[in-house]
Amino acid sequence: MSGEPVFVRSGWGTGRYVYNHRNPVGRALIVLAPLVALGGLYGMWAESTWSEGEFRDAVHQGVADLDGKRHYTSLDSDHGFLVAEAIRESGIGPGHGVETREGEYGGHTVGTEDTDTEYCVRVTLTRDKEPPVVFPGAEDLPPPGPGMLAFYVSHATYGEGACR
Repeated sequence: MSGEPVFVRSGWGTGRYVYNHRNPVGRALIVLAPLVALGGLYGMWAESTWSEGEFRDAVHQGVADLDGKRHYTSLDSDHGFLVAEAIRESGIGPGHGVETREGEYGGHTVGTEDTDTEYCVRVTLTRDKEPPVVFPGAEDLPPPGPGMLAFYVSHATYGEGACR
């Protein structure tokens, strides 16, 4: 082992301590510290972007979770938020950056800016026969119209590619 210390005072007049290049441990720290920092930055970047596999798995899981789930919504609203929320809540991938747009003939095209693959998710809502909350006299109410809020059960399917 060298008789030189690992840290020495800077010769630039600041008085702060720097790695000593004359000590083998100091040389190792000079090389390893930037590599560890770059590895940490790469890890943070990798956790904040979607990969093709993560996005595929998140869509599969999100559609599976969405199928058969109850929602309090109306029939004439845009249900792209249901699809995006199911994908984010799947627990796969970074959970942000999911973009949906309504297709011309129904369905929602789902994608991210990090991936090239898009999926077509179709959601069909059927009125829930037994809503989870029953208000007194609710059985006497007429069925809801398209713009009225009610409990619906979603049925979801997906396919690769944009909705056509």
